[in-house]
Parts: sequence; C-alpha cells; structure tokens
Amino acid sequence: MATFQRKIAIGDLTLGMYVSKLDCPWHMTPFPIQGFYIDGEEDVTSLAGFCKFVFIDTLRSRSPQNYKAKEKQSNNTRPNTKQNIDTDHRDTQTRPQKILVRRPVKYEIKAPFKKELKKAQSIYRDLNRTVTLMATQLQNRTEVDIASAVESTKLAVASIVRNPDAMVWVTKMKREGTPLYQHAINCAIWAAILGREIGLPEHKLETLAAGVVLCKVGLFMLPSSPNTTTEFSGIRENLLYKKHVTLALKLLSQSKSLSKDIINTVATHEERFNGSGFPQQLKDTEIPLYGQIAGLVDYYETSISSQLNTTPLSPSDALSAMYQERDHLFQSELIESFIQALGLFPPGTIVKLNNQHVGVVTSNQKNKRLQPEIIMVLDENKTAVKHRVLDLYTHNQNPSDEPLEIECCLPAGSYDIDISTLYRKAPSFLSALFS
Repeated sequence: MATFQRKIAIGDLTLGMYVSKLDCPWHMTPFPIQGFYIDGEEDVTSLAGFCKFVFIDTLRSRSPQNYKAKEKQSNNTRPNTKQNIDTDHRDTQTRPQKILVRRPVKYEIKAPFKKELKKAQSIYRDLNRTVTLMATQLQNRTEVDIASAVESTKLAVASIVRNPDAMVWVTKMKREGTPLYQHAINCAIWAAILGREIGLPEHKLETLAAGVVLCKVGLFMLPSSPNTTTEFSGIRENLLYKKHVTLALKLLSQSKSLSKDIINTVATHEERFNGSGFPQQLKDTEIPLYGQIAGLVDYYETSISSQLNTTPLSPSDALSAMYQERDHLFQSELIESFIQALGLFPPGTIVKLNNQHVGVVTSNQKNKRLQPEIIMVLDENKTAVKHRVLDLYTHNQNPSDEPLEIECCLPAGSYDIDISTLYRKAPSFLSALFS
C-alpha cells in the first residue's frame, strides 16, 4: 500500500493518527517499533520528550471519532518483532493511563546548573562518607548509624529539587571507593529525580530517597561480602543474594526512626510488575509506588554503571531496554516518566556527533533535548582537543554552518573520558561553567 506522509508538529497530534517517521533516528528513542497509532495524551507526552515534529501516514490514520484503541491488535499495525510478542504484558496502549500521584507538585528550576553543581558535589561526598561508614559498621557488627545516611539523603533531595541536572552530572564522575556503595547512592538520586518528575512533594521525595539508599544494606551483611565485586551480575548469582532483603528488614525493623514507607520500599524493591520478583512475588499494584521506583532505578543504574558492569549500556540504550519491559518488569507510566525526567542525553553523557567528534552533554533543557549543550573533548580521529562549549541548538540555527546532530550515545568511560577532569582542567573560558 502506498504511503502518504504529512509532517506535523507534536502539539498538533490527535487520537488515531499513525506515526510513521520521527524527526530523529528511531534507534535514538525508546520507541521500539517504527510506526504506531496515537492512542492518548500519554503517547503525545512521550514523543514530546524526543521530537519537535513527526510524519504521519494519512492513509493509515483514522479520525478521532472512528478510532478505537482496542482495534489496534486486530489491525496488526505493529510488526511482530521479538520485543512485541508478549502483547498481553507489554501493550500498554490497550488500558487506561494510571495516575501515579493524585495531586502532583509542579517543580521549577530554582538554581542554575553552574551554581548548583558545586553544592551537589559536596553533598554527594558527604553521602558517600555516611553510607561507607554505615556499611563498615554492618560488616564489623558494631552499632549502626542509619540516621546519618537518612539525613544525608535529605540534602541530596534538596539539591535535586533546586536543579536535578547538577546531581545527574555528579553521578557520572569517577570515584575511588566501593562501587556497591555508590550504586546505592546513585539509585537514591535517580529515585528522587523520578519522584520529582511525577510530582511527589518534597517530604515524600526524602522518604523515597532514604528508602532506596537503604535497599542494599542486606548485601553489606552477607558473610561472603560482595562489596568489592566489580561485576554486579556476580553479586546477583551469589546463592545468598535473595536473602539480602530479609537481612535488611531484620536490621531496619529495629530502628524506631524509620517510617513504614521506608521499610516497605526496602521490602519490595526486588519485586517486579509481572510477579517474577522476590521475596513475595508481588505484582502490579500489589507493589507500592516507592518499591516500584526503587526496582526501576536499580535496573537502570546497574545497566549504565561502568563500575559494576563490564559491558555498560549507554543511557539511551538502557532507557530503550527499560521501555521494552513496560508493564512487564516495570509499570509503563513510571518508565515513561523516567524517560521524560532524564531525556536521552542526561548531563554527563558521552556522545558522538555526525562529524565523528566526541563530547559530553552539560544541559538537559526539555525544549531542546535532542540539541543540548556539549563540551567537545575529541576530534574525528579521537584525539584530545582543547575543550570548548558547543550549543547544538544555537549552532544549527545558523544556515551557513554544517548541521550537527548527535549520532549516538556512548557508555560511561568510552575513550577513557573522565568527566571529572572537565572541571579540574577546564580552560579559563569554561571556568564559569563549573564555578
């Protein structure tokens, strides 16, 4: 059948339109299929995070009055790819959108990235110290200071509320120390960022982050300590691994200062949406919201970490993998909100441009997610160059310049790039960015 494509802005999409092409490569988005119907506002919201416009197939599109989401399966409009065989689990467009937060808070950026970055680094260092101390106390079977770790997460949440980009950048920095402790901290940061996106009030963000940072304390207590393991899959294969939740709950239940929500977060963070998790094999809404978030961010951080994964994924590949697990391992709405919160190229992401130069993303403005600000670090021959800031959006507004776009997103540590050096050795004209 012939295809008649019409270019249309994201804001003009309506129910029943068939999206056949994007304004960016499909592989750079979390959408696993090349072509789908607009079934509701959530589809438009998801697209808006990655595209300014799309192309619709006018022959396959239907009017809003005649279009029904339930007709999709019988029309067989989506290819029967491996990612879509399990339609009873993964086809989220046949069910109504679930409300995550009844009265969501709408957050605004309260501090510029340049100003918040220095605070975020200090907060992360303090949190790392308190988590390391707590883990050492657990291993030595001495009195455990859980309260300090919980208090430190509040400062991290405050920073994320002001400007989440700064703390995202800090998670990308290479550090000395135990990878598993940093995994717990980074997961707490991702959780707070996701909670901010869905509109949890700040005091609930504090509860969520505290619960997530405590999720792995049971691993610190295992007799065959996994804390120096460099491959997280090795930790999961430990025969004692599934006991870590029980061990954590036994410890945390003795604390009178921890709320029920924190305890429940730890108790359910290994549960999965389809019931394949442990220890109770809970599924769907049986898993509390905080527990679902904790499991999702654990999956993401494990996927992208170069310290706990010898073959880490790039952020965009990790988000794509998560998107394919919607309503299978994780609730669809949470995955989509996480994608909206981070974008495909979070600050600190290493990217390669279409001219083969390599740089590091510094900004995450929602109105130019696909054309962010980048610090250029390597030329087309992958030779180090004098650092300079390139704003892709501004560059591409000049018709005399060759258009530049991000060709692909690279895993952490690619080409031995350490983003920590970008502010330590930045030339004078970059100093304001990191001061």
